[in-house]
Amino acid sequence: MLLRLEIRDFAVISNMVFEPGYGLNVISGETGAGKSLIVGAIGLILGAKSTRNVIRTGHPSCFVEACFDCSDIDDADFTECLDAYSITPDDGMLIISRTIYENGKSVARINGEGVTLTALKAVTSFLVDIHGQHDTQKIFDEKQHVKLLDRYAGKKVESLYSDYLELLGKYKDIVTRIRGISSSPDYLDKRREYLEFVVSEIRDAGFKSGDEEKLTETRKKLIAAEETAGDINEAASILSDEGMNRSVVASVQEASRALEKAASTNKEYRELADRANSLYLDLDALASDLGAVLDKMNYEPELKIRTEERLGLLFDLKAKYGSTVDEINAFGDKASEELASIEGNKDLLKELKEKRKAIELELVACAEKLSDERVKAGKKLSSEIVRELADLEMPDAVFEVSFTRHDKSKYFSSSGIDDIAFRFSANPGQEVRSLSAIVSGGEASRIMLAIKNILGRCDSTQTLIFDEIDTGVSGKAAGAIASKLRSISSGRQVLCVTHTAQIAAAADCNFKLSKRVSSGNTETSCELLGIDGKTDEVSRLLSGGSQDSSVKLARDLIDTYFG
Repeated sequence: MLLRLEIRDFAVISNMVFEPGYGLNVISGETGAGKSLIVGAIGLILGAKSTRNVIRTGHPSCFVEACFDCSDIDDADFTECLDAYSITPDDGMLIISRTIYENGKSVARINGEGVTLTALKAVTSFLVDIHGQHDTQKIFDEKQHVKLLDRYAGKKVESLYSDYLELLGKYKDIVTRIRGISSSPDYLDKRREYLEFVVSEIRDAGFKSGDEEKLTETRKKLIAAEETAGDINEAASILSDEGMNRSVVASVQEASRALEKAASTNKEYRELADRANSLYLDLDALASDLGAVLDKMNYEPELKIRTEERLGLLFDLKAKYGSTVDEINAFGDKASEELASIEGNKDLLKELKEKRKAIELELVACAEKLSDERVKAGKKLSSEIVRELADLEMPDAVFEVSFTRHDKSKYFSSSGIDDIAFRFSANPGQEVRSLSAIVSGGEASRIMLAIKNILGRCDSTQTLIFDEIDTGVSGKAAGAIASKLRSISSGRQVLCVTHTAQIAAAADCNFKLSKRVSSGNTETSCELLGIDGKTDEVSRLLSGGSQDSSVKLARDLIDTYFG
């Protein structure tokens, strides 16, 4: 869950720290105080598009940082996502930041390491879910309804859908091959040539499992040996090779002879002559030893060239046939089998049509079974959501999951054999229509909250954010929404931006945003309210002030949730 959010130089916020707790956290304040800026800042953490317009006037950048405790997330997909981007939580914590610059560019980091927006969005999708009054991204987008239904239906439908996709892939492959043969008389000849080339190339390469690791290790050792040999050879050359001038050894030897001659006439130079002679002998011995070392070194330039060539060949094969040696060889085996089939069967088209018929029967059976399970789940989901809507003061609402079977011409789609869509009617006698046709903001808020409450039970996301979903509702409906938010927050962290007294009264933690103008600059601040501050804020939301009668009503309202 979200432990801490720091915002700097973001719109009218100069420096703000927001620390929500577990349960229901409500953010309120006067109109224009910047309540939704907190949601906007969290949106940047989630990878939302950024512009320089969000930067506080007079500043070169804005900065947002969030600290999440993800130690309680038990989700294999989340773990896989972290591994895919080489991200390791620090003691169960993820510290995520985003900096937006004047040129519109941004830098995102997770635990201090720079990440792409793709990685940022992938990781944070498991941490936070934001919902606004018109959450068109999922709930009101019919393309998403089948995914929402499948998530609700659980593992049985998930397994059937996986089987369906596997069969659909095989079916499409055969259909493609049949079309290729039918549309091109010389297809088989071209296919045979291609398969022969593939089999020959992979077979001639002769790679075995583990070869890539061995070649890579050999290459590392040879590069190290090459560098060592180069260093030793350079030292030996400096000492022994004369080139156009004398070598170091020869020069020192000549100096030693000159000093020996001087010492023979004047004993005063004997020590210098002896030192020069000793230095010459040491250098001569060192040069000799270096030569011996070079002779004994087992560095093989030819082996390095061969190793580089093998790795280059393997790289080319991986680009064409698979990411590993095993995948490359499997591709070759499959090509070999298909080649044998072409050579041994002159009527391949007939065989492929028979295979297509057999797989189509399997595919239809699997698709029908998947459809049946989805219909069962749809009825159950509809029933549960209708009960939720009754709790939200919509006792006559109708919610349906509709199924429309595809035409035979496009029977099999990537999602199944049905078009699936959520349908809704708020009042008796009204036609059941698509969710996108809902006009009332209050209806939209409540239908979204009902769906989220049901689907949220199948979701491991720890933090849910509702941004002014109480728009268009008041009275009993607002109280029902407040109760529903408390219900959702019993098992997770919920943040809610509101202008409704009932929701503010139901909060476990209340935060009030205030705006003031100082020296010509607008500044927004965030205050965690105590019980007295909460009572005053609920009173303000009820009547616009803090009259005694309004304060008493606020206390009574709070007591309905915490009495």
